[in-house]
Amino acid sequence: MSNAKINLRKGINRDTRQNIIVLAALIVVMAFFGIRSPYFLKPANLVALLAAAVPLGLIGIAESVCLLTGAFDMAVGMVASLGGVIVTMLISEAGYATYVAYAIALVFGILSGLVAGVSVGYLKMPAWIATFALMNIWRGVIYILTNGDAIRMTKFKEFKWLGQHKIFGTDITPAIVILILAFVAIYFILRYTKFGRDLHVVGGNPEAAKNVGLRVELCQTIAFTISGFLSALAGVLFASRSGSGQPVIGEMYAMQAIAGAVVGGTSMSGGKTNPAMTFVGIMFVVCLQNGLTMIQVPAFYQHIATGAILVLAILVQTERPK
Repeated sequence: MSNAKINLRKGINRDTRQNIIVLAALIVVMAFFGIRSPYFLKPANLVALLAAAVPLGLIGIAESVCLLTGAFDMAVGMVASLGGVIVTMLISEAGYATYVAYAIALVFGILSGLVAGVSVGYLKMPAWIATFALMNIWRGVIYILTNGDAIRMTKFKEFKWLGQHKIFGTDITPAIVILILAFVAIYFILRYTKFGRDLHVVGGNPEAAKNVGLRVELCQTIAFTISGFLSALAGVLFASRSGSGQPVIGEMYAMQAIAGAVVGGTSMSGGKTNPAMTFVGIMFVVCLQNGLTMIQVPAFYQHIATGAILVLAILVQTERPK
């Protein structure tokens, strides 16, 4: 290997190399599906991809915040599902005003995240057990409330505004704007605030964080509370876009969100995340799913693809002996 190549390799750190690989993979995937389907790269479909990425993107941010602390939240999908069910039932069956129903659904997400955070931070339960239990509780509640049937919102046009209204006559919806603002807000918090720096330290080395006086338990609790809020928001926006409360939308969201976050460079062992690249990772997952659907690949192959993405992303992150 030439000296120039060796110096170039030394000059690019591991994170930068991974970011380049992920961006290149996204471009390759989009080019591949663009060749296979002439509709894939049309502006209308690209905006549709963004709209489809809204719930998964918000849950991806939620997972990246939890993963930053060295834990992951298995309940995010069911929190999203129940958030959508709550808001649609309150409007269609209880007669609540739309904004009140939105607020109650988001409060549910905050409380769910708070329960998970207290369980992990203060009660010292393993995160996967605490959130897996919570996931099953919310799944049971969903089926008790809905019997597994979708709640149709055909008559409630105001409810659909966030997910379906076209801003200035474009195909951009308020939900897409909310997704982008959420990524910007989390990026700012994690990069430029004391709380964000504390989360990095807590995830990187909890014992060292305690030794320097950081409130590790509180940081973990807040991280899970943010996760619950964003997950419920994802469910509300999905319900608004689809015009219905769907009881099963969240079944695969947890693993897809983890896949997107890890592809974007978030470490599963904690201490490292990049919201900007998490967005790229989520778009990679969404593009892959949309492209496979467009070229008529059966849905169950998409589960295999998601699992393979997660394995490859972890392999890229794993440090190996030289």
